[in-house]
Amino acid sequence: MPNSLSITSYLLACFCALATLCQPCQAQNEKSTDSAKSKKNDIEMLECRVKVVDPDGFAVEDATVFCTGLRSKEEPGSHWGWGEELLGKLPRIQTDSEGIAVMPYPRQLSEEFSTGQMTWSVEHPAFVNYRRDHSVDDDPAEIVLERGFRIALTAKRADGEKIMENLHAVASFEGGGKWELKKNGMLVSSVMKKQDGILRVAFFDKDKPTLFSNEIEIKPGDKSRVLLKDIELSPGCWLKGSLDESVDRPVKNGYVIACIYKRDPELRRSSWRWADEAPIDADGNFEFESLPKGEAIQMIPICDGFVPAKPTAEEVLGAIQGLDPNQVNGMIGAFRATPQVVKAEESEATKILKMTKAPSVTVKVVDQNGVGVPDVRVATAPNQYWFQGGSQILGGSYPTRKIWEIEKSGVDLATYYKNKMHPYMLRTDKNGVVTFKTMPAGQHDFGVYEQEWEMKKDLMSGERSKQIQVRDSDREITIELFPKGSLPRGEDGALEQSLGEALNGLWNELTGQAK
Repeated sequence: MPNSLSITSYLLACFCALATLCQPCQAQNEKSTDSAKSKKNDIEMLECRVKVVDPDGFAVEDATVFCTGLRSKEEPGSHWGWGEELLGKLPRIQTDSEGIAVMPYPRQLSEEFSTGQMTWSVEHPAFVNYRRDHSVDDDPAEIVLERGFRIALTAKRADGEKIMENLHAVASFEGGGKWELKKNGMLVSSVMKKQDGILRVAFFDKDKPTLFSNEIEIKPGDKSRVLLKDIELSPGCWLKGSLDESVDRPVKNGYVIACIYKRDPELRRSSWRWADEAPIDADGNFEFESLPKGEAIQMIPICDGFVPAKPTAEEVLGAIQGLDPNQVNGMIGAFRATPQVVKAEESEATKILKMTKAPSVTVKVVDQNGVGVPDVRVATAPNQYWFQGGSQILGGSYPTRKIWEIEKSGVDLATYYKNKMHPYMLRTDKNGVVTFKTMPAGQHDFGVYEQEWEMKKDLMSGERSKQIQVRDSDREITIELFPKGSLPRGEDGALEQSLGEALNGLWNELTGQAK
């Protein structure tokens, strides 16, 4: 579904992107499915087995196996997250002496979709981290871990002072991502796949701009360890900009997401990623104090009443080398937001970001008696697409430095982002009302997700959501909730409406008059 996620998919998958940005929390020492006992009783869970072996076919004991996504049989291209509120705590299972882990999974992802594949992640300190899709019907699904290599490095400032803390690195090698800083100032990677790649080192100087290394080419060959000494780090590109004059001042609730995605020509996925976020002040100005130099910086701005204007394909192709022009044009047309791009060649760069005026959508949530329901989450799912990256919910931001700080503090990343509200997931006020102030034009689903409530199915979408068209004027809609399990029989969806009511609703949708 390139234009927008269904609201049900969104609520289960909005944090799935974290699986590619970071590693989940420390494994539990379990060799059974006991860790799944916290799952909800009304979700039917099944089991499948995986067998983990080394390149020689020998069983790998004490590998940690967990699920980072699910795909449906009906739409194999879909990707659903492990929704802990529905499924319970994400199980992390240790393989036994035969390399076997027994994994739970939900029979159904929703009323319409059943589980067909699971995205298995496997970690073991002696092997490259593994992440692949396997059918739930495989018995067992065989997972072969690869041997790889590690990178160990030290770094210094431009004045020669050795850096002993707050070092981080991003690398293009499959299986990389985890780095451990030793007491002697040496930064050591997890085991990564033996292939040629690139590396950048960063120093998160306290209350100061981030320092970066140049891009470093790595060719491990047959080595099991690559040692890099005294890599010099210096400030990156200082990027300043503003929103164009079409945006009303003072700007409210504004911020800019900046991302760099580098792709190895031999890999379909991004080889490494850097992200940052900056506030937009009342005058419409923003700045990033330090971003990696020499890279194409993609930016998506957010503020009340406006959405980012789309770039032209020529602007994108001029900044990012090696893209397919047809694919760029297709992505710009398909997604609600695609980034504007600037090439950060020097120590300073500037960019004016173009915006488009956007209407608001006010949602009133009521119970079956018409009384407003306070403090429930209402969500919709317009999306943003990153060239050489992928798609996320518009406004979703995962800054590299922020993720590093969260991990270092010991806070679970999934929990942090689950509790972080953004412009397209808001809570109703005391009267059951909430307003989305930044809606792109197009078709959108609005839904409420709370364990104790449920909605009827929408006539147009077949989902438990309210589907509307957003054009160039503000909208008001009402969502009716029923206590869980209390929907009258025969009223579980709008398909049971009379023909006259259904046609009237369709006409109102087409003319933009539905409330």
